[in-house]
Amino acid sequence: MDPIFAVAIFILMMSCLGFFTYKKAPQLKAFFTAHPFALKLLIWGYIVFNACFSFPISSERFPLDFSKAYLLLASYGVIALSFAGIFGIKKHFAVLAQTFVFCVLGLICRYFLEFGEVSNSYNFTLFNTALYLTVIPIYTVIAYDMLVRKLKKKE
Repeated sequence: MDPIFAVAIFILMMSCLGFFTYKKAPQLKAFFTAHPFALKLLIWGYIVFNACFSFPISSERFPLDFSKAYLLLASYGVIALSFAGIFGIKKHFAVLAQTFVFCVLGLICRYFLEFGEVSNSYNFTLFNTALYLTVIPIYTVIAYDMLVRKLKKKE
């Protein structure tokens, strides 16, 4: 994906999200307070989406560059922040397990999305899959831990 196109999509999504949350913030807060499972579904869906479209971290045709590294760090940092808000402190294993499971689901979606294409042969190597399924959940737990410590200091 062209980095300019990705940035344009991101800006459009954030603008829409900002406008929507500005107008509907009280209703959203009330909805997610009344239905906490809906917030978890939203986060799990975001993990699946990220895993599907940001895999692999690096491949022979598309090496890791700054924009992809930034996208991964920012996306899973937001997921870690969401988990910190939902779980609070000392839920490292829950964050690790949920990130891993939903990353696997995202990779399954990616595999079937590109089923029969040549890109699956160089994307879904054992190294790429193992790297993604170890680095991403571990990074998410580390970011979660750092965010929880920072939020705990503010209290």
